[in-house]
Amino acid sequence: MTRDVGEYFETIARDFDSYYDKPKNVIDAIINAWLRRPGLLKRLEITLNLSDPLPGKKILDVGCGSGKYVVECAKLGADTYGIDIAPEMIRLAKQFCENNDVNAHLSIGDVAKELPHGFDICVALGVLEYFKNPRPILDNLATATKPNGKVIFSVPKLYAFQMPLREVMLKCRNVNCYYYTRYKIKYLLKGAKHNIYDYGPGYVVEWYDLSPM
Repeated sequence: MTRDVGEYFETIARDFDSYYDKPKNVIDAIINAWLRRPGLLKRLEITLNLSDPLPGKKILDVGCGSGKYVVECAKLGADTYGIDIAPEMIRLAKQFCENNDVNAHLSIGDVAKELPHGFDICVALGVLEYFKNPRPILDNLATATKPNGKVIFSVPKLYAFQMPLREVMLKCRNVNCYYYTRYKIKYLLKGAKHNIYDYGPGYVVEWYDLSPM
């Protein structure tokens, strides 16, 4: 992941954590209710259903943020790993695990570099959109996953009413974001077996044919 994106997530770590929970002020409350929280919660629900994180499964959450998905997987008994490029995100994720009395393997890491291997499920929510060319990232995720496993990732919609405001907010922080259509997802996966789930402002993609492309 590029340095500017890493710095961006380090800077917004505490604000990002509030997107799921209590906003900091009235403006954040309005933005969360309209732009962020409903989509984030729906994305989390879809991802948990697809990953089925039961005991015996080994799951990697790449770009784990403050640990929402990690904690839910750990609660259900999965052997859960999380990495994030922002040290502050990992600190918050460790605190969130402690508050929920669950154990997970959390560390600072970069999805653009080699990942640990041997996972049943690899998840990357809110990651691919920060890369102009996400193909190497998908290759890393596939390599980290067992041949009979699957990769689950999310991408934002090009044609969503939330997109213009999100784009303005990111441009103000000097961060590039790349948006997707169903056609672009299918082209990116080059005919590999997958399912696409609409969660409002974006898509969750279940990729379960991990043969080399």
